[in-house]
Amino acid sequence: MTSPNSGDSMNEDPLQQNEEWEKSYPEVRTTAQLMATLWDAIVHATDMAKGESRTILFPSMTDQLSNPNYFQALLNHLDVCKDICDTFGITTLAIPAKKSGFTIKSYKTKNAYNAASASDDYQFTPDPYWDDDNFEPLYGAMYNQLDDEDKEKSEEDIQKDPKIILPEIENPIPSSDEELVCITQTWVSRMMSDMGICPFTQGSSMAGLPMGKVYYGVDRSTSCEEIYAAYWNEVVRLEQSNERDLSTTLLIVPEFAFYNVEAYENFCNTLTQPLETLNVEQVLQLVFFHPQWSFRDGGERSGTALAANYARRSPWPMINILRTKQVRTAQRGIPTGLVYQQNEKTLSEIGAMELERMLRLRSWEDLEDKKVNRRDFEALRVAQDFQRTGEVAASDISLQLDTTPAVNNINSKIQIEGGDMVKVIRQALERRLATEDGCFLSGAETSAAMIASDFLIQELDRIAASTSRSEEEVALPQMDDETAAIFGGGSMGSNVDKFAW
Repeated sequence: MTSPNSGDSMNEDPLQQNEEWEKSYPEVRTTAQLMATLWDAIVHATDMAKGESRTILFPSMTDQLSNPNYFQALLNHLDVCKDICDTFGITTLAIPAKKSGFTIKSYKTKNAYNAASASDDYQFTPDPYWDDDNFEPLYGAMYNQLDDEDKEKSEEDIQKDPKIILPEIENPIPSSDEELVCITQTWVSRMMSDMGICPFTQGSSMAGLPMGKVYYGVDRSTSCEEIYAAYWNEVVRLEQSNERDLSTTLLIVPEFAFYNVEAYENFCNTLTQPLETLNVEQVLQLVFFHPQWSFRDGGERSGTALAANYARRSPWPMINILRTKQVRTAQRGIPTGLVYQQNEKTLSEIGAMELERMLRLRSWEDLEDKKVNRRDFEALRVAQDFQRTGEVAASDISLQLDTTPAVNNINSKIQIEGGDMVKVIRQALERRLATEDGCFLSGAETSAAMIASDFLIQELDRIAASTSRSEEEVALPQMDDETAAIFGGGSMGSNVDKFAW
């Protein structure tokens, strides 16, 4: 893909103020290519003078951009991005142009309010009601008091448990890209592969279904605009590559929100937002990593459970770009819930403090003697067999649906016919409504209730279809043995309680 910063691009002779610049990109045919080109243009707009504009056209995307739903989804996504960008939406705007493109226009002024200066110090509009003289006496002492309280609390915790003393990170962000990639590859090899955190990763260089190469990219940008451009260009790289030549991409962004995981999560949310609305989810799926990442699944994340967060805690912020096709194939072979439970168990055995120590030292040598045997873990064994053969063994079919052991899982027509599906649903409701707060169902119970619901709906649809004839032809359908068994009657009624809880 040709981007605005290649060839006869925007890096050429600066244009005079108020002079218009226009270029067409007929080679852009996908959403990813459009977004990569657009964000490259937005990034270069920081060098434009006030009033200067540059128009980029996508003639091959006219049909998509003429679609009101698609175009509105695109504008909505850009609006979301504006909320976290440094200049886009403030001094730089993207305006729809000629039904097949955008005009990027600069409204930048020297020392503009609410914009960053050359020294990255923001200039804000004066507030006449703000009294700077009273700030320190009123708030400064309170802030200092909070700092002292935190320090005392920290010292108290250390006295109770000396093991919580952790080493400092000597070199948080190495200056060498080669060193960044080398450390990242070691982390992938030790944590993701050897410990089985990612079931379909083999070493640091191969992953996926089918097995393909892992690409490591590094971008040291610090602004959201630049990272958006880098991200979409990597999506284009993945989109245009054969899956065996490039199975998945790890985009390393070491200097972007390294110390601010909340800002990083906000940025990540803007990447996942357009996946469905712009139909990008048909191409890719995303997984995010950060040194301070915490799962937001509502589960307990203290004590031994804290270690589970290290499945997503990496030496520096990273964006993992996966192929949707491979993700869907993996989901058919092994359930996400089973992998998560296995990871939590594996990481908890190591411990959160030990995992944090290794992360800070950038050394995972202590895991060498803890490498998991994939044949000993159900989830990893199924993944390994599936990756090798492309099929799930008949004995492992139950694992395709949920985390329920095969002996407890209702996974065949014969089993369904032998159970009272109405009773299953009724018991599930009774358990959920038993108390004011309700009672959560176990994995086996949830699986049975979902399957029972599906069968009942299908059966009711079949009955409704059979009675859709005119009233003259209508006759009450006879309930056959199959339907009778599903509803608890018929010749299999004696087995009705076989699957009750």
